[in-house]
Amino acid sequence: MRAFLLIALLAAAAHAQMPPAAQLHNETPKLKPRPSATKFTFVVAGDNRPAKAADPLTRPFLDLVDRIAAQRPAFVVWNGDTMFGKSAIGSAAQYAQFLRAMRKVRAPIFNAPGNHELVVQTNIPCQDGAWNAELPDWSGSMLAEYRKAMGAPYGMFRYGNAAFLLVNTDDVPDVAIPTACDYNGMIGQAQLTALQASLDQLGADDSVAHIFVFMHRPVHDDNFSMMSGPADTDYGNRLAAFSALLDGTAHPKMTFVFASHDHRLYVYPAPTTPVGPWSRSAPSTTDPTFIVTGGAGAPLTGCKDGVGPVGSFYHYTTVTVDGAEVTVTVNPLYGTTPCAVAAVK
Repeated sequence: MRAFLLIALLAAAAHAQMPPAAQLHNETPKLKPRPSATKFTFVVAGDNRPAKAADPLTRPFLDLVDRIAAQRPAFVVWNGDTMFGKSAIGSAAQYAQFLRAMRKVRAPIFNAPGNHELVVQTNIPCQDGAWNAELPDWSGSMLAEYRKAMGAPYGMFRYGNAAFLLVNTDDVPDVAIPTACDYNGMIGQAQLTALQASLDQLGADDSVAHIFVFMHRPVHDDNFSMMSGPADTDYGNRLAAFSALLDGTAHPKMTFVFASHDHRLYVYPAPTTPVGPWSRSAPSTTDPTFIVTGGAGAPLTGCKDGVGPVGSFYHYTTVTVDGAEVTVTVNPLYGTTPCAVAAVK
């Protein structure tokens, strides 16, 4: 009887893990895990969507694709907002446009979806009309279009001595959203449970030296981009539980967590070298480093008359794994001067 219960518990734990991550259809072969690899480089980027649904792909995004293609990484992880979206109408064509552009990158590509892929825009004004609320697409049309074009919205994959977990931060809500203007992303309980199980099981796996987490909305930022909800609500408590899962030292193999959504470079805790490179080794005795890399071609954050906040420059990041060491390097597209639109081709 005990043996039966143990088998049942192990089966339930395996089922709770995150499913396999979807590789995008950019005409590259399926990624091979290469379990013996201990030295490799991959790219992380996010937020390339244009300013309007009818706009073409931006020049910075196309230039960034050229740079990544020339670099020939082992694979690429994108942190969402691959299109303007926010409506199922026309989204298929926008996805196709993005995937065509990414064919130039002859490497496997994975995507953690953003709000532009999975939410709908409303006419509900927030903050004295400064912006309108966005809400989950209760009809399911946005998620259906995403699945057709891009695959499953969250999952994990292995490569070399590392594991890679892609999170959907605009999951289907399973708790009430207090008001439309309170909505700031969502992690469903099923996904949260799967993420917890995967982190625990990978932590106990001796073949895994590094765990990397990727998502669109950050859990650390210094502006409205950070995921948070009203205190003492089921919604706020869920987002807080997600943030708590990633914070702290419970998962010492997890040294870097990558997000986007904020169209600039932001790092938490603040590093001594603002634009890197940053190196860490695993296992670690300190909290993960949270990197927001949202400079892949979308309009930069806070730019007005050529002036904006620190980190508002077009860029992508390169991650190099070398045994127990990890180094993250920022690759500016036109330099690191904030909002330097004059330098854009």
